[in-house]
Amino acid sequence: EEREALGGMDSRLFGFVRLHEDGARTKTLLGKAVRCYESLILKAEGKVESDFFCQLGHFNLLLEDYSKALSAYQRYYSLQADYWKNAAFLYGLGLVYFYYNAFHWAIKAFQDVLYVDPSFCRAKEIHLRLGLMFKVNTDYKSSLKHFQLALIDCNPCTLSNAEKEVSFCKGGI
Repeated sequence: EEREALGGMDSRLFGFVRLHEDGARTKTLLGKAVRCYESLILKAEGKVESDFFCQLGHFNLLLEDYSKALSAYQRYYSLQADYWKNAAFLYGLGLVYFYYNAFHWAIKAFQDVLYVDPSFCRAKEIHLRLGLMFKVNTDYKSSLKHFQLALIDCNPCTLSNAEKEVSFCKGGI
């Protein structure tokens, strides 16, 4: 049952899983999964499939442990030759870079997601973050483009409509 619950959990759930409100069970399950993966990695003495690190990165991201998520994602990146085909990995990596204000790298990761999977289920989230980062970098034309793409995307979003409107209005965009 726990394995089934964890099966579909990856970076695409970031911001949609509520760990601080009613998600105590989910938080406990993710913590247990992280400990299990870390234990398996230690026991394997370096002979671990790269996917273990990717999944560990996703779990740590969902737990908002960004440093551990970054470490796991970097291990996956170094072990997996075709990492660039994994949109969920690129999205998770982009979210971690965004958290650390490493906008150059976050922009690259998010643009790679959209290139690999143009219909990615969190494209709206990506466009919002790209819009914010381009605005910070004073690339207002690109910022406006991504905010407009976010507005026409009908998928759910972690920002409320009020928060989006404030983001769009600040800075004269």
